[in-house]
Amino acid sequence: MKELIDGFSIVCILFATILLLTQRRKVKEVQLVLFFGLLAFLLLYYLSLFSDYEEVEDILGALIPVIFAFVFYSIIQIQSNALIKENEERLRLAIDSTKVGLWELDLINLEFTVNDSWFEIIGYKASELIPIKIEVWEKLIHPYDQRTSREALRRHTEGKTQVLEVVQRIKHKNGSWVWVQNRGKIVEYDKNGQAIRMAGILIDMTTQKELEFNLESQIEQNVDLNKNFKKQASKLADHEANYKVLFESSNDAIVIFKDRKFHDSNTMAFKMFQCQPDYLIGKEPHEYSPEIQPDGVPSTQKAQEIFAELEMGKSQVFDWQHLRPTGEPFDVSVSINPIVLDGEQYIQCVLRDITEKKKIAKELADYRHNLEDLVEKRTSELSTSNAELLSTMKNLKDAQSQLIQKEKMASLGILTAGVAHEINNPLNFILGGYRGLEKVLMNSEEFKNDDTLMRLLESIKIGADRAVNIVKGLKHFSRTKDTFDEPCEIHVILENCILLLKNELKGKIVIKKEYCEQDFELRGNSGKLHQIFVNILHNAIHAMENEGVLIIKTSKIAQELLIEISDNGIGISKENLTKITVPFFTTKEQGKGTGLGLSLTYNFIVEHKGKLEFESELGKGTKVSVLLPLATSAKH
Repeated sequence: MKELIDGFSIVCILFATILLLTQRRKVKEVQLVLFFGLLAFLLLYYLSLFSDYEEVEDILGALIPVIFAFVFYSIIQIQSNALIKENEERLRLAIDSTKVGLWELDLINLEFTVNDSWFEIIGYKASELIPIKIEVWEKLIHPYDQRTSREALRRHTEGKTQVLEVVQRIKHKNGSWVWVQNRGKIVEYDKNGQAIRMAGILIDMTTQKELEFNLESQIEQNVDLNKNFKKQASKLADHEANYKVLFESSNDAIVIFKDRKFHDSNTMAFKMFQCQPDYLIGKEPHEYSPEIQPDGVPSTQKAQEIFAELEMGKSQVFDWQHLRPTGEPFDVSVSINPIVLDGEQYIQCVLRDITEKKKIAKELADYRHNLEDLVEKRTSELSTSNAELLSTMKNLKDAQSQLIQKEKMASLGILTAGVAHEINNPLNFILGGYRGLEKVLMNSEEFKNDDTLMRLLESIKIGADRAVNIVKGLKHFSRTKDTFDEPCEIHVILENCILLLKNELKGKIVIKKEYCEQDFELRGNSGKLHQIFVNILHNAIHAMENEGVLIIKTSKIAQELLIEISDNGIGISKENLTKITVPFFTTKEQGKGTGLGLSLTYNFIVEHKGKLEFESELGKGTKVSVLLPLATSAKH
């Protein structure tokens, strides 16, 4: 029997040893003493089975179960404590990451204990408030929220609420009010059932409250906006109803062009052409018109001229001849104007039709069945209209400023003409006196050979001649005619402008002239041409800060005159090069430029049916090219 028990013991010892060794990786470093201690006891007991000391065997056999139980209990306890500590650390990190303030309230001493996040919410340091008595806390609460806070605390301590929950405003250290949510509950009672300790959290809700306030305000605005939209929709429906009546009373064909091609039309257009849609859609007008119009102008040329005028915003009424698929020509009276649909440019052509009213009627029916879609669509249209209105107002303001500038220039021209006239009279006296003095001196043998006196006399002549030339230039500059058919000597105009600006050259700028020697005839407005080149030359001179070279070149190209003015000044950046003709845009310092010089120059050139181009590179200079059409009677 003893051998059977010993054998069973050996099997158990071997099984326990194998189990311990296989579970070794799960045992942490702090549990190694217990682990190896248990393993040593198992080995000692195993050896005792083969000894002759039965008493030792019996003692170890009795201790083994106890040691097993103690060791496994210790390991479980250590692991449990480590797990608890790990969970507590995770909880602390989670609380710190959410920036939630934790607090405990001693209901006996009425004193708070809080964490760092609690202080961060209200902007104070711990040293500035500790100890935090309940009176200190109540002083931080907004006056309007103090009564609610006291009432909530009283009800909870009396057991009327399971949780203390109140939203209140707390005064931040910087003087602002912070919205917070205070949640807590009683966590400890004394032996008499009296509450002695509370615990809870403080959550910053300022951002949420601001969003709520903004949302409420937005909702109110949306309600008002919706009312306005309904009113606008009602007015729009009334306008569309009126338009429907007018449209239905028309017997015209209505055609829409996009990118100069037939885009859409009403049925009356196809009836008028007696064709299928593919005969018209996607084609330009000259493609379903005779090669030559009745006035002798090719259809292609005339169509291009009309579209060019339309792209400049000019509506037109004219006669046109079309062809039906059979080749039959028919004449129409065309009323054509540019329009904007859904933010895109179209051209509307009216040939007298009433079919389009069905399309409008169908759209109105759809609008009535789907009011929300109508409101949304009209909202977008109203936004677009507002943007267009603002743009129009800006354009009107710019136009007004340009008009004022033109009036100033006109007044300056009148003043200049008056000054030139007043200067001209004393100049005549000076020149008359000079001629008389010259005649007397030249007839006198005493003074005739006096070189000093002759040089002085020549100086008077030079100064008087220069004054005469300046007066002539001022007269040209001040001309106020509105016609564009007077003969203009471009080289004389350029010389007058150089003379007017000669004082600004100050000897630091060299002017090189390369004038065209071919014969040509230029007609335009002499006064405005003077203003054009005074502005361009003035800008070129100011672009050369110290010294430089100004090149003025004229050349004839076919039936056009090209005037190129180049400087080696500071140049213009690429981003500014496209803006320099925009009204009020200037790169000069404040008070040194209005930004209207090149804008008016561009307008004057357009009035002459000319072109203005710029080429520039920073640090290298600028070239301004003015291209003006020549009179058809020019000599070749």
